[in-house]
Amino acid sequence: MEFPPSSPSPRALPAWRRPAVRFAAIALLLYAILVARFVNACAGGSDSSGYLNHARILATGHVHIQPRLIPGLTAQSQSPFLYSPLGIKPAPDGDGLVATYPTGLPLLILAARPLGGWAHACDLVMVLHAVAGVALTWALGALLGVPTRWLALGAALLAAGPLYLDFSLQAMSDVPALVWTAAAALAAWRARERVGWALAAGAALAVAVLIRPNNVLMAAPFCAAWWPERLAVADLRRLAAQVGLLVLGGAPGGLFFCLHGLAAYGSAFTTGYGETGTLFHFQVLGETLLHYGRWLPALLSPGVCLFLLLPWTGRPARRQAAFLGSWALAYLAFYSCYQFTHETWWYLRFLLPAAPPLLLGAMLAGSRFAPAGPAAFLVLAALMITEETYWDLRFKVLYSGNGEAAYSQAAQWLEAHAPPNAILATMQTSGALFYYTDYALIRWDQIEPAEYRQLLAAAAAAHRSIYAPLFDFETAQFMQRMPGRWQIVAKVPRVTIWEWTGASASP
Repeated sequence: MEFPPSSPSPRALPAWRRPAVRFAAIALLLYAILVARFVNACAGGSDSSGYLNHARILATGHVHIQPRLIPGLTAQSQSPFLYSPLGIKPAPDGDGLVATYPTGLPLLILAARPLGGWAHACDLVMVLHAVAGVALTWALGALLGVPTRWLALGAALLAAGPLYLDFSLQAMSDVPALVWTAAAALAAWRARERVGWALAAGAALAVAVLIRPNNVLMAAPFCAAWWPERLAVADLRRLAAQVGLLVLGGAPGGLFFCLHGLAAYGSAFTTGYGETGTLFHFQVLGETLLHYGRWLPALLSPGVCLFLLLPWTGRPARRQAAFLGSWALAYLAFYSCYQFTHETWWYLRFLLPAAPPLLLGAMLAGSRFAPAGPAAFLVLAALMITEETYWDLRFKVLYSGNGEAAYSQAAQWLEAHAPPNAILATMQTSGALFYYTDYALIRWDQIEPAEYRQLLAAAAAAHRSIYAPLFDFETAQFMQRMPGRWQIVAKVPRVTIWEWTGASASP
């Protein structure tokens, strides 16, 4: 059908006026409301408190922070971790404490602080990234030529996936890592046509590496996207320009990474994780592969199995298949020998940066091999979404953020009832209490018998109370390391607060 010049064709409509784009925008808005309703990105265990404490440290303009020492508890024989909350560790140069976790997410929290304050900055970061991850997956799929209805299904499967929802609602780096790797991938693919996009790819990749250093694995899909089909001079010049702009775009982030590592850990290429080579073992490869087979179809829907058909999508999609396949396989291979990957379903959160290529590859293959009729597609889509919803409900993922609330509630009780000079004996709650309170704290799991006696004597001499906020799994070992007269004074959800009632700690 011919359209007169004054009547633009449907394809000429501005993007915002296209029905599919309007539908996607409304769906994303509703999704943002859902995530904002349930997000609780507070300081909790080692990871979440580590990120938030790191943001606080960076806000001071320094990378070191001093421990809260207890006068009378000598330092000659104590464990170097006695005063170190979870997520923070002794500085290698002996100058106080430094953060364990990378700088990427803390920097994002710091950037959001003017809008949300310390109380809600991380909530804002997580909500924005949850929405951005779905939007970027849609945009990248459209760029790669995934048909619209399959593209919508892939984005919906990501948004509804238990892993994605679970780690969008708490202060964790997995979803931000997905977002910035997807942004880097989108820019890298666009750089095939317009070389200048390689600069944006480098900048996005730098942020991804600051969030999680092993995101350098994105070199694999970059190579798949840019490697010329023929080694003509013009093609090699184009490749050199792409690589040069990639390096230029990533240079500021790379420089910050090196300077921070040098200041905090004594080496430009060292992270707070320290030596991680011992955490990878070929012996766990078989168990991990079985774990992949068991849980990836549950967490990303059975439709992800269509990814296996990606190599047979035909010559027109050969480059797309190589791009998505190398991206996904780089992460699957890297974590296949990591000692923790196979232990539980939620450890597959490490693979979240591979979720977009797995789903988009599956949708691309599905559009070629699955039944073409709209009725058949709707049945397949309904089954996939229903299966993910089942796991969402079974794992209660919408309440995953609320599970961290126990830490802040314990801190609130202590601030309301414990004297300002109280000493806290803590382990699991140590990072959160270091973040939320100003109390001096010691790690009960690091204290030695002689130091325990010194602690009791120092507390009695200074009339300082001792409290121990403990999860149930800690109590037995705590009582072995710090025996004596302890009394339960309060219970908040999941945490019991004990007070020492031995030698008097009050005037």
